[in-house]
Amino acid sequence: MAGLTSSRHWITGLALFATLHLLLFYGVPGGIQLALLIALGIFYFWAGTMPAVATTLSLGVATLFCSFAVHLLGLDKAMYYRPHEQLVQQDYAEGHRAYRKNARIEMTAPHGDLKALTAADLAQPRKVVFQTDSAGFRNDRDYAAGDLVLIGDSFVVGMGDSQADTLSTQLTRDHGLPAYNLGHPGDISDYLSVWRAFRRQHPGPVRAALFLFEGNDFEAAYKPAKTEKPSPLARYAGEYYGFFTGSDLYRVTKSLYARATRAGSIKASDSVRIETLAGQKMGLYTPYIAVSERQQLELPAALKTDLIALAGEVEQVFFIPTNFRVYARHLGNPAPPNAQWQALSQLCAQQRWRCTDLTPSLVAAADAALAQGQFIWWLDDTHWNRAGIAAAAAVVARETGNRAAQ
Repeated sequence: MAGLTSSRHWITGLALFATLHLLLFYGVPGGIQLALLIALGIFYFWAGTMPAVATTLSLGVATLFCSFAVHLLGLDKAMYYRPHEQLVQQDYAEGHRAYRKNARIEMTAPHGDLKALTAADLAQPRKVVFQTDSAGFRNDRDYAAGDLVLIGDSFVVGMGDSQADTLSTQLTRDHGLPAYNLGHPGDISDYLSVWRAFRRQHPGPVRAALFLFEGNDFEAAYKPAKTEKPSPLARYAGEYYGFFTGSDLYRVTKSLYARATRAGSIKASDSVRIETLAGQKMGLYTPYIAVSERQQLELPAALKTDLIALAGEVEQVFFIPTNFRVYARHLGNPAPPNAQWQALSQLCAQQRWRCTDLTPSLVAAADAALAQGQFIWWLDDTHWNRAGIAAAAAVVARETGNRAAQ
């Protein structure tokens, strides 16, 4: 009798273990998953083996049905307004985030990232081609010796822009400066992790340029980079967990949960300020405005350490301003303070780095375009458009081209 009771407990435990894995297919916060697991665990051991097994099987069938429904209804594609979310994934072998390798997506993006945060009529539909290489970065081809490697975030990736308009493509095509896009959304710790992984694969001489965005690369809450290659155990554990979080069901349910919890904020447009320029509505991300208006900035010690480690290995550092800074005088605002660039330029002087502020060139390009009723930033996005990238590319080509000729 004792043996039978023990067997039932084991079966109930296995049912709960299976339930844990089924819950991992759903993109709700870990706290909610844990609460559900505890509640089901109490029910399982109170109700007994048969109800526990029946509940687990029912949850399994429901999960399978939801997975099929996601595909049949096209939610696995329709939920995304841009290619980034479709392709982004963790590279567990190298320990950083990248994109799905050797992938290509062509789509009409209905709007940019600011429109996703506001109910205002702000959308700028655009056709986007997004292609990745064998390393999981946004390139038409793999890295080749002599390429200028571009390190940075979504501005380097070309978020919101088509492949032909990215910084690496414009440098290669329009300036005869072969460039490789090593960009991915993140902060300096992410850039350093990606760069270290890249250097493990390409240990020879490499030209590189680092791009720092004013809006989110100078945050006080900073966690130091993890630059070591993950251990086999960490890699396999990550890949195991990634099997669930990489599923379409997980991504769809996570997106639905996020939209539900942000519905009030989106309706109120709390994160987006709407301005009118040249007769058109333009969105500004309010957290970036706050950053632009900082009076002073002291770089966190950990951030400074990682930045020194990274920037010390590249030939040029470029500072990308927010669109609020670029268009400030057209918005009736006095020239905002420049705390981020001042902090960076001071460090550049101390470390004897070559650093360039892209703000003056982008302001000049914005003024010229605005006179024609045009813009160098997407009106519904925090990122620059083809014209803005072209203005930056001209500076990058001039600065790095001169460096290469020396």
